[in-house]
Amino acid sequence: MERFLDPGIVDWVSANVLPFEAELRERLWRVCRSGAEVDDVVQEVYCRILKLEGVDQIREPRGYVMRMAKNIIIDQFRHDAVVEIEAVANLDELEVEDPEPGPERVALARAELKWVLGLISNLPDRCKQVFRARRIYGLSQSATAATLGLTENVVEKETMRGMAILSDAIARVGVPAGAGAAPAAAPLPSIRRKRHV
Repeated sequence: MERFLDPGIVDWVSANVLPFEAELRERLWRVCRSGAEVDDVVQEVYCRILKLEGVDQIREPRGYVMRMAKNIIIDQFRHDAVVEIEAVANLDELEVEDPEPGPERVALARAELKWVLGLISNLPDRCKQVFRARRIYGLSQSATAATLGLTENVVEKETMRGMAILSDAIARVGVPAGAGAAPAAAPLPSIRRKRHV
């Protein structure tokens, strides 16, 4: 007995696949030999999606459909006795840039975060407490003052002091390539203000 189509998947296809079917067809024209072949690939994409148990795991529908179409064409190439070299060369037309950051970008971001946290850890104690509460935990000025038992005026001054120290360190050293290259515990300069007498 044939399984009935899941209405949730049908709705998902309507909302997430139909809007860019024209783009899919345009890309397929660069790979396929005829309009009939384009239609066959599009129909096979829809059939495969509609047969899925669920679509919750699909985070990027456009990229998923393009990859599925590419896989269908590759399967056809495997079964064909003769394959046009131009069609194989044009398979890249079905590539979609992945919106998720790659492993290199994730590693770089982690190194940058570690470097910044190292700079923050070298701030003077009260300044560090205020800076963490305001900039890392996102507390308001009044909430920071209440939490740390300080006045709002002191919180404002310590936040500005922290920003000035960090800005000075970044201006002096810059953000190192890979951001992990600078020692995390490098001493930061203290800000000396002239006292007006």
